[in-house]
Amino acid sequence: MTIKDRIMLQASEMFIRSGIKAITMDDIASETGVSKRTIYEIFSDKDDLLRSCIGHMDEKFRQEKEQAVSETKDIIDLVFTFIKIGVKAINNINPLFNSDLKKYHYQIWKEIYRISSERHRSHIQNVIRQGIDEGVFRNNIDVEIVGMLLSEQLRIMSDEAIFPSVRFSKAVVFENIVINFFRGIATKKGLDLIEKYMEKEADQLVTIKKDT
Repeated sequence: MTIKDRIMLQASEMFIRSGIKAITMDDIASETGVSKRTIYEIFSDKDDLLRSCIGHMDEKFRQEKEQAVSETKDIIDLVFTFIKIGVKAINNINPLFNSDLKKYHYQIWKEIYRISSERHRSHIQNVIRQGIDEGVFRNNIDVEIVGMLLSEQLRIMSDEAIFPSVRFSKAVVFENIVINFFRGIATKKGLDLIEKYMEKEADQLVTIKKDT
């Protein structure tokens, strides 16, 4: 592992654990055992380091999604796998990370939001189209419009003015949005599969419990 990778990996863990504002370049130097001078020789400033960290996190998440696609047997199975991946990511990231990014590093947040929004919309549309082909989602929906609706619902999930962390668990909000969205566009076949997976995965879902 190169020094650059070591700095980036350690900084990523620190940002995720404590938020961005709370972590200084001195903290990163101390944790990595690399001098601050060396860090600044590799990364021009904190923003430069932060961009690299976010790129690393994004690539790791992309690899997880690709693995999920290759291992799942149908689109509903894939949806529930994505839910588990999403909940894991939400639970591992301090809410301060996103709020600090938007408040103190707005230009980076803006760049990331634009790129990730386009990518998420494309991914959601592909999932919906595959579900239509498999007969589990209705074929009379506008894929582009419906995909944008889910993308926007997921975007507002991180808005503290709408879902403040002191009142709402982000993981619970995420599950409610995704499960109920796909229920809403499902065929009878799709609904039966969703109910089957919900029963099967009940102990791994944060909001859905088996009927008693």
